[in-house]
Amino acid sequence: MAGIPRFFMSLSRLETLGDAIFAFSLTLLAFDLKIPEIGQGNLGQSLYALLPKVVIFVFTFLVVAQQWDVHQRTIRYITNADGTFIWLNLLSLMFIVLLPTSADILGKYPLDPLALAIFGGNLAMFSLISWYEWRYASGNGHLIVENMEPEVVRMIGNLWLSTPIIIGISIPISFLSVYPVYAIWLLMPILSYTFSIRTVHRLRAKTGKQEQA
Repeated sequence: MAGIPRFFMSLSRLETLGDAIFAFSLTLLAFDLKIPEIGQGNLGQSLYALLPKVVIFVFTFLVVAQQWDVHQRTIRYITNADGTFIWLNLLSLMFIVLLPTSADILGKYPLDPLALAIFGGNLAMFSLISWYEWRYASGNGHLIVENMEPEVVRMIGNLWLSTPIIIGISIPISFLSVYPVYAIWLLMPILSYTFSIRTVHRLRAKTGKQEQA
């Protein structure tokens, strides 16, 4: 009996949708940056009152931008998208749509551990679903580029999985002090970049040795 043909969708539509959602969500992060009305001639005081929200905006923007960076690295290796992959992708993007709301809560209550947990949980859910999405796509290599290095497959999976692990470890710390958590989360883009560069260097060294052999 012939197998049921698998449905595939053009990746360009998924990429366009993902980029649009990320761009819109990143833009919405700045909507809360409104100068409070303190009084005529008190612009400096108004700007100073806005400073905490600016700091939170920069923090959330950098953390979300790091997730977009990993998202782009993942998509470049995907060649096809079947029904399961499409719905996993849509489910992950739902949590990007929710990010401005969780970031707004964090902006209003930056020293509240619960606000950090809500924002962190939002990010962690996006990363976990994206990790499973990559695991599904790379399983048997049926949705990714041919002859992809296993080390690169593991690297992308680890990049996705590192975010919920770091968040899960750091959230309990926030109930003692929120400041270390902010510092740890700001390090995530640096750690992600460093890990990727080291993997690329190992692969280049490996390729060079194979060519010499």
